[in-house]
Amino acid sequence: MATKHSPHPKIPVLPKKGTGAGSNLRAKILEAFAASWSDEGHPPRSVSRFCKELGITEALFYKHFSSLRGLEKAFWSDWMAGVISAVEEGAEWEEFSARERYLAFLFALIQSASERRSILLERFSDISPLSHPGAFEGLRKEFSEFSQNIVDRGIERGEIADRRGLTAFYPAILYGHLRWVIDQYLKDESEEFERTDAFIEKTVVLAFDLFHSQAIDSAADLIRFLLPGNMWCAGKGK
Repeated sequence: MATKHSPHPKIPVLPKKGTGAGSNLRAKILEAFAASWSDEGHPPRSVSRFCKELGITEALFYKHFSSLRGLEKAFWSDWMAGVISAVEEGAEWEEFSARERYLAFLFALIQSASERRSILLERFSDISPLSHPGAFEGLRKEFSEFSQNIVDRGIERGEIADRRGLTAFYPAILYGHLRWVIDQYLKDESEEFERTDAFIEKTVVLAFDLFHSQAIDSAADLIRFLLPGNMWCAGKGK
């Protein structure tokens, strides 16, 4: 099983998409965005000032990003894409089970998060893990495809029971878990974030046990039973 101490490839700070001068400038803008946020304690608030400090024209900025909001979305999206790319390139990836892949991803994510913890704290420390901030739209899109692959892998290997319509919700459940992990990490004050590591291990084991067992079916059946309007609540059952 993958653990915190399993070897992981180096997590790139920001992946470079494409080749050539355009992609290099895009990466330069993203790196400058992260540096500015870390130094100032908040994201850049003016495209004009940001471009002057970076030494580029606003026209070049708008060639790659429509706004500072769009730049931040790309920042989180690229972060997630970089972590996913790094773990998928690991030597043992093809041999990992679905649960091992998800564990490896989460440990790599927390490892990478330590390089931008101040930014994560500034942006998300006061946001409920049940909410979906606009800044996470790109991140969620990247993760949704990855989590679907995890679910498909689990079904293929018999780790996850295929429950027809209910199975379609598994990626969303994993996204909720991801937000929970990030929230736990941001609140963690233990040495080397050991509580987060333990939280990841225990909750992933539980999640995949539930995905494999009949517990989810039983829970869904109970919810249907308790919903107003079913035959039992309407007095039609015995």
